[in-house]
Amino acid sequence: MEIAHIDPETYSGIVNHKMRKDILRTLYRMAIDAPVSKEELAKELGIGYHQLVYQLNNHLREFWEVKKELKKRGTYMELIAPSKPHVIFISLGKEQRIYIFDPLANLFGPLSNVGVRCDICSDAEAKRCMKFINTSCSCTPSSTVAEKAILEANGRKVNQRPVDTAIICALRRISVGHNCVIDIPCNTCAFLKRTIKII
Repeated sequence: MEIAHIDPETYSGIVNHKMRKDILRTLYRMAIDAPVSKEELAKELGIGYHQLVYQLNNHLREFWEVKKELKKRGTYMELIAPSKPHVIFISLGKEQRIYIFDPLANLFGPLSNVGVRCDICSDAEAKRCMKFINTSCSCTPSSTVAEKAILEANGRKVNQRPVDTAIICALRRISVGHNCVIDIPCNTCAFLKRTIKII
């Protein structure tokens, strides 16, 4: 799992557009195990192929990539997947507001309203994942007073959920152009097991 910054303009252009959100959410879910064709994606969404391609190429280009090309009836069919499948994006707003952009969890909006993917986990599950954070990332559970204030201003408790801790780590690194990467095994992540059905 990685926390990365998304610029406010890109964030707004997707979050305020239902079709774009639906395309990303569906792509992230469908391609969790293997890339999918644009035709399959359009069919799942119930929209026209050309409508999908327009959105992918003109508004969502940074979020997907071609993983494979198959020759089919004399033409090439592209199989696509998210370019960063394990990234949770954050955007920063006025008055220390943090906005979440997490297509896999279908969470788009202010952190204080939509929460994080870890919110579906029990306290015991979150505690188990926090152990991975302490060993796999330079994130430290100890937050400064200012960092605690940022989380509290966004309706979050300090050091309760892995994503909250990762957000603080990412905020520390944004100024130097780095993201926060946390290694939590898929078979341990309760969110993935419940939502995506990874066994």
